[in-house]
Amino acid sequence: MGGMNNKITEKLSDKDGVVVYRTTAGVLKVFANETGQQEMRFYDILREYGVPTLRVLARTESSLLLEDLAISLEWRLGRPEDMDDPTLARGIAAWYSTLHTAGRRYPGLYDLPAETDKLAEANMRLLAKAFPCKAFWPKLLANYDKLRQTLDALPQTLVYNDFYCSNLAVARNSVAALMFDYNMAGRGYAYGDLRNVTYSLSERAARAFREVYGEVDPREQAVDAVACDLIALWNAAQRTALPRWAEPILGRLRDGTLLRNLEEFIGEPP
Repeated sequence: MGGMNNKITEKLSDKDGVVVYRTTAGVLKVFANETGQQEMRFYDILREYGVPTLRVLARTESSLLLEDLAISLEWRLGRPEDMDDPTLARGIAAWYSTLHTAGRRYPGLYDLPAETDKLAEANMRLLAKAFPCKAFWPKLLANYDKLRQTLDALPQTLVYNDFYCSNLAVARNSVAALMFDYNMAGRGYAYGDLRNVTYSLSERAARAFREVYGEVDPREQAVDAVACDLIALWNAAQRTALPRWAEPILGRLRDGTLLRNLEEFIGEPP
């Protein structure tokens, strides 16, 4: 790929069926499973609908050669200190707004996977066994139909699902930004993306993000207070060992926070 002079110089990562190499021509991602095919498809969708991505220099049926942020004249890799930059936060908001606007026009939206697909009733019963909590699970299951119907009625769009500074490309002038690595991207409600972003930003940067992105649907915000933790618990339950990021979520289950969010969603008085 990329011609006879393209040589691998370094293996950057090898995880979940995706091997990433630095080469003399760019960063090479080699996919060994369907998740990789999904990421390649997402690059195609975003480029077709005018959402900025890293440049795709070449491709095969199972690999992408992307511009290398280490040497790019236009972009650099995001850094933790970027999370406190209001100017950059506005650029991030502009990218997400473009993504969500494009997603509402994409005709193949319902062919894409959604994180909320994991919230099947059978899966919730399995979670009740894996993470017992007598106060929460019976009430969730008694109100499961309302949860499912609300989620299914929300407007859908393209969503990124995996915001973090290490997945962020920042313009050299620190004004514009874009996200890369689309292995977790798919279909969903917009607020889930906004929650992911603002959770990582400082207070002043999050405020700047919201100013540019604009209003959010209060229905999405209310159901997300329950759904996001349930999705995370399901993802954690698929691991052989409980990941550290799941500990605060289990804390919210056990201290009653998740129950209060559920009660607020279903309209029960505190």
